[in-house]
Amino acid sequence: SSRPAAPPGPAAQQFHPAALRTATASAMFGLLRLAAAAPRLRLPTSVTGARVTSLPFIPTDWVFRFAPFICRDRVRFLLRFNQISFAMGFGFFYLWAHTPYKCDHYEGFYESPLFNFVKNDLAKTGQLEENTRIKVKHFYPQTE
Repeated sequence: SSRPAAPPGPAAQQFHPAALRTATASAMFGLLRLAAAAPRLRLPTSVTGARVTSLPFIPTDWVFRFAPFICRDRVRFLLRFNQISFAMGFGFFYLWAHTPYKCDHYEGFYESPLFNFVKNDLAKTGQLEENTRIKVKHFYPQTE
């Protein structure tokens, strides 16, 4: 055979291709076994019920302790839960994630120190002028 002789001892078994295939196969079967057992695993009810029965970011026991006007009965708690969740989602989207005129165009975006460094290096070598000269500025072809 053209394969060189393996050194004696456990190191030879570790680097042997058949041993590597066996180790990989056993690891894959372990992952498969875990994936098959995952539906049978159960999380505590406090964890699974938190998504359904609590206000966002507020522990439910704090609501019952510090804000009894929200939870006098189930219907009132459900109504306040929906109102607060809607207001938080609406506020997140329109006040935080959708701030108008903040870097959503190319005219006035923040230029980081790295960007300025690279831009100045390109300007020193003359590549910046060449890049701006050949840059396509319109999506559709322009008629002259």
